[in-house]
Amino acid sequence: MVRAGLALVCAFLLAGAALAQPREVGGAGTLFPTGGRTQMHCFPTGTEAVPDICGNFEVRWTLSALMGEPIANFGLVWSLTGVRIRVDKRSQFYNLQSLPPAVAKAAQTSELMLYGLGLFIGENGATLAVDVDTGAPARPDGKVSFNVPGSPDWSRFIINGGSALDHRGMLAHGQAGWCAEKHRSYLTASQAREEMRRRTKLTHLVVCPRTSANPGFLEGALQAHCETSPKAAWCEKKPEKVEITGKPDMRYADALDKVTDKPAVQRKHAQLVDAFRREAEVACAKEIAPVQACLRKSCPDAAGPTEAACKSVPNRPARMLGPLLTRSDSGPCNARCQREREEAREESRRERERENEAFAERVAAWDAQWSGLSSQCEENRQARAAQNQCFQASERQCNPTGLTAKSCLDRRMVNAPTESAAEALQTREAADRMRADQRPKFLD
Repeated sequence: MVRAGLALVCAFLLAGAALAQPREVGGAGTLFPTGGRTQMHCFPTGTEAVPDICGNFEVRWTLSALMGEPIANFGLVWSLTGVRIRVDKRSQFYNLQSLPPAVAKAAQTSELMLYGLGLFIGENGATLAVDVDTGAPARPDGKVSFNVPGSPDWSRFIINGGSALDHRGMLAHGQAGWCAEKHRSYLTASQAREEMRRRTKLTHLVVCPRTSANPGFLEGALQAHCETSPKAAWCEKKPEKVEITGKPDMRYADALDKVTDKPAVQRKHAQLVDAFRREAEVACAKEIAPVQACLRKSCPDAAGPTEAACKSVPNRPARMLGPLLTRSDSGPCNARCQREREEAREESRRERERENEAFAERVAAWDAQWSGLSSQCEENRQARAAQNQCFQASERQCNPTGLTAKSCLDRRMVNAPTESAAEALQTREAADRMRADQRPKFLD
């Protein structure tokens, strides 16, 4: 009897383990940037001395499921080929081999954190994507970046449409729309599961603006090199010291004044560039307005609830599963024990009835309050995805030159005020203040 009971429990546990094994889903592979494995890509660092670091990279990816939940893991492997260094108010590219050994060694401390999208084609031929996050910053040493696999909700796992607006509220074009996290559209949980069952295979990589690069110790190495080799191209040219024999050389005095005033000039330059950028953004908004109007006319907004209203909808109540195994009560039992078992069964039955009634009330309340809005949101999500596809189809007609807010701004910022202009303005303002101080003052 005991042996038969143990065999039954073991068989039940083995069956449960078999059921717990997920169906093989997802896939694994390696993604390269547009252009292939050997295509060099430059990443902005946000620093003035070293604006960009450049190299080759690949992203190794794995998509799977664990205990019914999606798992995504991405690792970055990259190598440094060169850097852009600021030389005389412009940036110049240097191959790693052309740098002095100490500077090249410092360049190898550069770090990269890559964010992007892995694209693939869905069952119906539509372009779909998943978020790519390569984890901790990686150095160009050929090692895979450290990362902890993420497990997003199924309903926010596979992207089926980019945002129509970028972070400035402008119409987003191409990659900018897919990279924008706000107002994205996603496949439903059931659709995402079906796509994963098809053994999803990522085919293209899009690098998003959130990607960040750090030149490491390179800036310090450049400065240290200038102390021993001041004639290097990237070293700031300092005025030659003139020997003072009795009467000071005014040229040397002027040079010292310029060195002393340099922080003020840099602040003035930043103010001028910031003001110029704001004017350029306004001008670009006017320049791109006809393109936006054409796209809006070709692809009107779908009527329906806003994205914020849709995000406020709570999840529909779901019944929690009880334990898989319960205590067996088939052993020997006297009359009192039988009565206690009957009472326990009756209490358990009444408890289940109360739980069922409470669950039915929660579902009915949710349906009464949210079902209509939830249906509208689902329709609106599909309409936004269709609108994004319409934008892409109408792009050639409405925007034949490929104008974007970034390309417009980059074109205009070429004419931004230089540091020389800021220095001239600083000198003129100082002269005006000096003349004002020298004016005679009269007392009433």
